Parts: sequence; C-alpha cells; structure tokens
Amino acid sequence: HIHCPSQFIANQLRQNGYTAKLHVISNGVDPDFVYRKQAKTPDLEGKFVILMIGRLSNEKRQDVLIEAVARSRYSGKIQLILAGQGPKYRACMRRGRRLANRPRIQFFTHKELLNILAMSDLYVHAADAEIEAIACIEAFSSGLVPVIANSPKSATPQFALDERSLFEAGNPKDLADKIDYWIEHEQERREMEKTYSEHGKKYSLDSCVCQMEAMFEEAIRDDRGHID
Repeated sequence: HIHCPSQFIANQLRQNGYTAKLHVISNGVDPDFVYRKQAKTPDLEGKFVILMIGRLSNEKRQDVLIEAVARSRYSGKIQLILAGQGPKYRACMRRGRRLANRPRIQFFTHKELLNILAMSDLYVHAADAEIEAIACIEAFSSGLVPVIANSPKSATPQFALDERSLFEAGNPKDLADKIDYWIEHEQERREMEKTYSEHGKKYSLDSCVCQMEAMFEEAIRDDRGHID
C-alpha cells in the first residue's frame, strides 16, 4: 500500500513499474482556508489583485507570471503579489520593475496570508513541476479562481474544473489571455469562486485524515490475512 498525494504521482509510480496498491489521498488543507472576502486595504483598493504562492525558484516560474502581467491589456490596474521567499527573489524584483505597479514580493504569516487571499481577485499557479501544490488548493478553497500551468510534470492541472483555468506552461501570452478573460468576465469569476471553494472541501484535512485511516485499516487487514 502506497500513499500518493496526487494522481500525477500515482501515474508516475505505475509508469516506473510499481505494482503495489496506490492510494491517491491529498495531504489536506487547514480548515482556515474557506471562502472569505474582505475589503481591500488602501494600497490595493481599485486594483485587480493577482496572487501566486510558492517558493521563489526556477521551477515555480514566477517569471512567466510577471511577463504575462506586463502583456495584459489591463496591466495598469493589476497588482501582483508573490507570496514566498527563495533564491529568485532579486530576479523577480528586477523583472517586476517593468510593471506599472511594482509587484509585492514577501513571505506572509499564516494570518497575513488568509487576509491576502480574502482581498485577491485571481490566483495563478505557473509552476512547471509540482507533486501536489497544496498552496493552489488553499487558494481555491478560499474562493479564488485558479489559472494553472498545464505542465506534464505537474500535478496541479488536475484541479482545473475547465479550460478557462488552464494555460500553456511557459507561455506568458497564453497566460495573459486567460488573465484578461477573467478580468473581463467578472460575473463568471464570481460564480466560479464559489464553485471552486466547494470543490476545495474534498481536500479538507478532516476528509483526508479519514481516507488515510481507511488506507491504514486496509493495510492492517491485508497483513493479518497474509499472516493467517
């Protein structure tokens, strides 16, 4: 019995010859991440806030998101927030200088992140490689529509409910088009926020713990049967 945090990982194991029973169970998200909206702070008021959460590193592809914002027809009203820290911090800051609104790049505490999620308008996950991407689940559980890189080396595309939430990995123009779509279709975005938040409940920590318990019980039964 092998626990896999995503179907992507399960598929990888099968392709590499694993024959054990695979259990696809998310690592789960904290119950604090639920649908919630709050008024924007003065520095964000009147802006379309795009959030991405993750380590500032090559494979997360914050560079693609920054370039996409620069190409957007609405770049002048977009405020980009990159929540995280890592070796690409200076590179992201340099790239961000070309944007009409300098990106906000910093690490947030748990409480601060919850507030940022509640004030954001769209979530982007541009990473080329992910095992599960809990940050993305936390974001759409909190009521943000995600736009996800459709990378063959990432588990995250499985969370997209339709093509409007996917873009070609590494393609800033395609990402810019998806960003513009969601800016221009506000009513659709509001409706999908609630749909995604409901979708996120299947990844709740409580639900995932129950699934893990069932996996352990099955493994114990199999082991006892083998001994008998």
